[in-house]
Amino acid sequence: MHAFSYSETVQKDAAATWQAMRDFAAIARAGLAERVEMQGDGIGSTRHLHMQGGGVLVERLDSHDEAAFTLSYTMTERGPMPLLQYQASLHISGEGHSCDVTFNARYEPQGISEDKANRMLGNVYRALIATARTDLGLS
Repeated sequence: MHAFSYSETVQKDAAATWQAMRDFAAIARAGLAERVEMQGDGIGSTRHLHMQGGGVLVERLDSHDEAAFTLSYTMTERGPMPLLQYQASLHISGEGHSCDVTFNARYEPQGISEDKANRMLGNVYRALIATARTDLGLS
């Protein structure tokens, strides 16, 4: 398994940033899929990302900890995603007026290099953080 970590500092406190990023369905606002369908609520719920050009990627929420500002999820159907066994987590930490938003992923690349997979994941995580910044009125 390959591992990848991506982190950015957000100029807002951790609690407010968590409120902007805690919703597993929020990926719909990031423009990463043509359409996102949610099935279920809470741990075990799934999001179905209908990708441009066809294909559906499905991810399941595995954990969600309000106190620790963390959540984790697993890709259960890869659709057009060139990754196998993809698991990721989001963690928000920090005190004061800024915080660090960190994504950690484990995966096996399928038909692409590890470097290309890391660039792709970095782009996804950047888009999610940018959406949070917009929701927080920072951009």
